[in-house]
Amino acid sequence: MKRTFGLFALLGFLGCFLPLAFGLSLFDFRHGDTTGFYLILAAFAVPMVIGFSDKLTSLGSLIAIGCFGYLLVWRFGFDTWDLIIHAESGGKAMGFAALAGFVTSVLSLAEAKD
Repeated sequence: MKRTFGLFALLGFLGCFLPLAFGLSLFDFRHGDTTGFYLILAAFAVPMVIGFSDKLTSLGSLIAIGCFGYLLVWRFGFDTWDLIIHAESGGKAMGFAALAGFVTSVLSLAEAKD
């Protein structure tokens, strides 16, 4: 499971650079909300690093749950479904990666070894 949420985090990280709407990516919108953009990048990068590490601990799973939860609740909120259904490839990748990454990181908590 740890590799799975690492792959979903990689998908979301790459989705930040793919077209979101009107041919523009989230990277292109970074000048409007710089802090928000880098927080989204960090929220995908941290679980990616944890997922590709050698050993998975329960703390690593909790950190990944926190990162994906931040994306689902605070940044995307109810617009997650809009990203998955109506956005271009980057929005679909970010929305799906946040949702699937949250589910797999919760499931990885069961197999974590301390």
